[in-house]
Amino acid sequence: MTSTPDTKGPIRFSFGDSPELADRLLALVLAGKKTATCGALRDIGRDEPMPEIGRRDVVLNGAGEEVCVIETTSVEVKRFDDIDPSFTDLEGEGPYAEWRAGHEAYFARNGGFSPDMEIVCETFRLVTVLPAGRDLYAKVARPIFIVTDIESDGPTPLHNSMLSFASVAVEADGTRHGEFEAVLTPRSDRMQNETTMAWWATQPEAWKAATEGAEDPALVMPRFADWVESLPGPKVFVAAPMIFDGLWMDHYLDEYAGTRALSGPFKGRQIFRGGGICLYTMAGTLRGAPYLDWGMSKLPAEFYGHIPHTHRAIDDANGFANVLVELLKLSSALPPIQGSKSDFR
Repeated sequence: MTSTPDTKGPIRFSFGDSPELADRLLALVLAGKKTATCGALRDIGRDEPMPEIGRRDVVLNGAGEEVCVIETTSVEVKRFDDIDPSFTDLEGEGPYAEWRAGHEAYFARNGGFSPDMEIVCETFRLVTVLPAGRDLYAKVARPIFIVTDIESDGPTPLHNSMLSFASVAVEADGTRHGEFEAVLTPRSDRMQNETTMAWWATQPEAWKAATEGAEDPALVMPRFADWVESLPGPKVFVAAPMIFDGLWMDHYLDEYAGTRALSGPFKGRQIFRGGGICLYTMAGTLRGAPYLDWGMSKLPAEFYGHIPHTHRAIDDANGFANVLVELLKLSSALPPIQGSKSDFR
């Protein structure tokens, strides 16, 4: 690792010990495959500073351009032989044997290698992609779609409460990255909607799932935001429809976690990228159906992976995640349409 210490600001550094290695490892970071790095403890204070949890540093490419900002999430010192695959897998540089051979050679040519040498093991998250890295990021990043379903005691967060929600993290090819599920205590400044509660009376099992083990949303929503940020790559919010589930999540994230379900031209914490995906709209257009024939119920059961829509948030989120993967397959088969920068102002 080549760095430029600056005690008055973030560290500017490049991975590896050559421009070629710097670019290769940087591409892994932008792709979300590399969320860890390590260096010899002997170099701390001489060639590079000690990593600090919460510090944000600027990563350079092989040409010395500022490409992205990362934030250190953990720091630990270990003997080289004590580093196991649970850490090396986070480095994203291949199986353990491949990682070990590459790092033995790296340390040997940068001061010497010993199996008992002390190594600083650091994990980090990608915070911001800077202008010099945007083209590469667009090529290598694999978005993770956070498909979310919510249950509530009324139609609007302005008057009612969200009871529960669940999210499934999935890539376009169907690769899963985990789930998040929560039940929320109703807000004291909101009321139940009579029509909605009459419907809930017909759904006793779903009501039980939406109300048992409730937690304060002031605790849950920051935890959810942290979970989203912990996932690799850019995250995209998905709901069916966006105007309902997305509206609730946006309101609760804004109220309790200082962030939003969508990104935008505003300062502050942004855990999602872009305007998100409305499955309702996507399903209608990719089916080639007229607007009055849109609807999630119009999709075949196999699109849902034959998961019934039970109104239990985690069941519905999993079904919608399967729908998203199927719709992305349809989208990828369409001929691409390219615009120019002058098309939108």
